[in-house]
Amino acid sequence: MDSKSEKIRKKNIRDQLKRIKPGECQKYVRLVLDCHIMSAPYGRELIAELNTAVGAGDLKYEIRNLPLKGSIIWERSVGQLTLAFGEGNALSEDWQREKQVIKLLCQEELQQLARNQNMEKLADDLTTKYPNMHHIVAYLSNDTKHSNSESHALFELQVMHQLQVLEITNYAKGLVSELKRLNKAIAEAPYKQQKSETMESFKKFLANDKKQCVRVEGTNGFGRLWQQHLNRLPLVTLEVAETIIERYPCPKKLIADLKNNPDAVKEIGDLKIKRCGPKVLQNDRRIGNVLAYKLYMLYNSTDPNTLI
Repeated sequence: MDSKSEKIRKKNIRDQLKRIKPGECQKYVRLVLDCHIMSAPYGRELIAELNTAVGAGDLKYEIRNLPLKGSIIWERSVGQLTLAFGEGNALSEDWQREKQVIKLLCQEELQQLARNQNMEKLADDLTTKYPNMHHIVAYLSNDTKHSNSESHALFELQVMHQLQVLEITNYAKGLVSELKRLNKAIAEAPYKQQKSETMESFKKFLANDKKQCVRVEGTNGFGRLWQQHLNRLPLVTLEVAETIIERYPCPKKLIADLKNNPDAVKEIGDLKIKRCGPKVLQNDRRIGNVLAYKLYMLYNSTDPNTLI
């Protein structure tokens, strides 16, 4: 592979990583609304709310004729540019459909379906026209109180037909708020999946992802991270960690000393532990050879089965 091809490959990798990065990924995801939504009673108000969200940078959307009336899907830009016929050498971005679809269902439609016992038809339309996707029914209700027939119909959709049902009381604002939440979740899904796959090969106690995390920004935070790493080791209290850090401010210095200095284990074992409180009440304590040898084994052993 020549240098030019390698540069292009690396650029594509950086571009794909940028597209799934939280905070950036939503720029590459858009909603597609069925054109029949425009003629719905809530259509104009919904578009006005969507335009407000677009102006704030929270959403992007298009209006097209979709296979199912009143449906909404998501598309993601995959970053591949293809020639647009009829536009000379212009390039257009390639979009791929995501796995989620929403069917908007207002109260009048639900009542009609319940009267005609057509709940199965609604489920069949979703699964037929959008196969192998996650199907969501967004029920746009005038209030939170339902009649018996409405409650039974919603129960049937969820239990009998395995559809996710979202109840939205405020047509435009409530729907846009829910779309923003789903849009963010869909946009961040590849990043979370990639992170999950990466962490599967590590044990949870090594990942330390959810508790007592240390934020590193620039050069800030490395000292705290080094201290927390030492505290994770058996026999290492906060005072012991501070004693080690005073002698070895970073892991590199400790590892280099253990590798190059034949007396490093003894010198570490002889370090006097820094104690808190009045000096008259303190007893001199050493780190000890046991912990010093554990540190030596941790940073020098090349056998993955070595017991520390």
